Amino acid sequence: MKTKSVLYAAVGAPVVAARKVSDQYDALKTKVDEERSSYAELAQKTIDSWAVEGEKVVTNVQDRKVVEEISSKVDLDQAKEQVTRLRDQLEDMLATWRQSFRPEKTESEEVVVEVSADEAVPAAEEATAEPVGDDVAEDTAIEEEPVEVS
Repeated sequence: MKTKSVLYAAVGAPVVAARKVSDQYDALKTKVDEERSSYAELAQKTIDSWAVEGEKVVTNVQDRKVVEEISSKVDLDQAKEQVTRLRDQLEDMLATWRQSFRPEKTESEEVVVEVSADEAVPAAEEATAEPVGDDVAEDTAIEEEPVEVS
């Protein structure tokens, strides 16, 4: 090997390596450009199909055919009546349920006990015969009215 050829090889090697990298870069760039265009075409086709469907939906909504079709299938007056009946039934059921948890007020039954004058006198005499304290009444009156017991 000659010294000149080694020096030329030292200078030429990076140039050759740079050319190879540049060639590989160009090949990769071309491949990416081709794939990018195919991806762009695919994306454009997808967007166009979505746009067609969107136009159909907007046209149907603008024509109000959808609302008319639904209203023709469903009788709104009948549905309102059913809702009203169901609401009334629910309110009645809730009222019944609430009443079942409230305590019921029963009218107190009056019990009338009649005491004859003959039977009441001995009891009154026993009560007044032995006074226990000063707070005992001197005269105990016996009433012949009915006594209420609740």
